[in-house]
Amino acid sequence: MRVAKPLLLYADVAKAFRTDRRGDAISGLILETCNDALRYLAKRERRSLISGVEGKEYFSFVGSKGKLSRPVNLALFDPGSDRLEVLFEALRRGSTSTMSPDDITSACYSAAIGFSCLVDLEKDGDQKTPGTFFEYLICHLVARRLGVDPKTRIEVLNLDKPTSLPTDWIFDLGVDQPKVHLPVKTSTRERVIQVWAHQRVLDGVYGAGRFLGTLVCLAETKLDHRTLEVVEICLPEQWKIYQMFIARMNRVYYLDVPRAYESLHEAFPRIHVHPFGRFFAEADNLGNGD
Repeated sequence: MRVAKPLLLYADVAKAFRTDRRGDAISGLILETCNDALRYLAKRERRSLISGVEGKEYFSFVGSKGKLSRPVNLALFDPGSDRLEVLFEALRRGSTSTMSPDDITSACYSAAIGFSCLVDLEKDGDQKTPGTFFEYLICHLVARRLGVDPKTRIEVLNLDKPTSLPTDWIFDLGVDQPKVHLPVKTSTRERVIQVWAHQRVLDGVYGAGRFLGTLVCLAETKLDHRTLEVVEICLPEQWKIYQMFIARMNRVYYLDVPRAYESLHEAFPRIHVHPFGRFFAEADNLGNGD
């Protein structure tokens, strides 16, 4: 069976990412993978979906035998622009100030959802590959912006023997600077408590405020394949409980911000949920309060 080129490139990305998470080589591989996925989708039919989300329109790509991809936000998906190349070049040069947060969000959404849709059409029931590639994409972009290579284990004080703790992506910004704890998920659903639990462990070991919890998600959409209706599965009340009683997440970024989470910053306990493009503007001040 012929394997789509973006999936072959994905294997190269996965191999390279073990040793290079921030450099020009992995940057080029990720960009090529995203662009090839978008070229693949440009040849596919689109099917309009019924939106159960106020103010949003969605469609799916159609594969062989009528197979549908996950929902795509029509307003955010912009595969024909050069925004992704502009973003990668801006990060290589060290500044994204010429790009608006909205343009960055659209570029990243198009890249992430494009590869995910390709996997939906080419493979059956594969949730791991889109999720792993999304981690590679976001982790690389954050590493380029912060100028720091991430790691997934940190040392823990143990009087008996050296011990390390497995974590989500950790970015150490240096002496007298906070560290960024970066969980990355295509969606959260019921698993989101893991994010707050991991933050609680870091707070318990190192003290509150040393690690800035910064969750990055793709979307919370769900497609009913029978009715073709798209809804967002959100748990705002549970999030508030986690924020009050487990740990404090400093920021939550989405590529497609769910409607139910847009106003979580307006009342206690405030949870600041923003489009991902905003991260690049405020990255230098993440630890300076809300």
